[in-house]
Amino acid sequence: MVNPNNMGKNWLQANKNNFGSPFYNLLNFLLTLHNSIENLEPISCRQYRQYLQVGFLNEMPFSITLPDVKEEEDIVNFINALDQAYLYQMINGAFVGLIRYLLQQKDNISLLDFGTGASCGLYGGQSGHTLFDSIDTQHLHFVGIDNVHKPGGSVFNSSTYRKSDILSFTSDRKFDLITGHHVMEHCYNWEAVIKHLHLLLKKGGYAYLSFPRLGGFYDTTYRLMAPKDHCASFDLNSLQKCGETIGLKLCLAGAYLDPNFRFSWMGNLLPKLIDQEIADCFYSLCVSIDAKKLLGLHLYGNYVIFQKI
Repeated sequence: MVNPNNMGKNWLQANKNNFGSPFYNLLNFLLTLHNSIENLEPISCRQYRQYLQVGFLNEMPFSITLPDVKEEEDIVNFINALDQAYLYQMINGAFVGLIRYLLQQKDNISLLDFGTGASCGLYGGQSGHTLFDSIDTQHLHFVGIDNVHKPGGSVFNSSTYRKSDILSFTSDRKFDLITGHHVMEHCYNWEAVIKHLHLLLKKGGYAYLSFPRLGGFYDTTYRLMAPKDHCASFDLNSLQKCGETIGLKLCLAGAYLDPNFRFSWMGNLLPKLIDQEIADCFYSLCVSIDAKKLLGLHLYGNYVIFQKI
């Protein structure tokens, strides 16, 4: 296994002419921090498990289980295994579980995804394959909206695309479920978005949102590398208070981790400077530091589910 500390040092040396790049300085920061805690003892598996459970709320009308992950001697291996379990809980337990629950309650459901993007939002990739395999999509009326990208495909047999942003979108049909995956952080007027979602939902309907932990290391890294992209400023408490004032009850709040994609998005922002190998090195340094200091450097953020009451 390649030592991420050595790889990072070699990269900095080879790219010293790029010392003004945010990535160069972020990587240098991680290496300096990594070296400063080299002699610290690792945290325990129990400490990491408790860290992820802090603030977890689950008041959904169906069970959401976390796959069992056994504690082991190597804390980094445990972190990676538990992160995978939390990703499974988010997608298969909460997201797919909610759609399956709604289909059990009704013959057909209406579903809106905003910020769908070229990959069809939450309904592409791993979650899309899961939906396709486990849910009869003929009973879903799906609408995807995006102001820039037309989805390249959908797992649904019948779907509608509309070129629109969420605040401009209107519909005579109310929705049983509205989803937005990593969209809220791009909405400067996020409170107006929450209020608009409330208007589009049926009574008893749900809104499923995921977003970075704003102010966390992942979000900070993104803001430094793409200054005009993440423009929202909120946390779970402000999100919950905003929902409560208009009749949206917070039913679930959980940690969102993405150990599959890690920091691979950085290569899309700076393809001439960052390849997959150094992006993986960056992520590995974050995990290695968290294994001793538990700063949450590698954690992506949160996902929440609201219900219109």
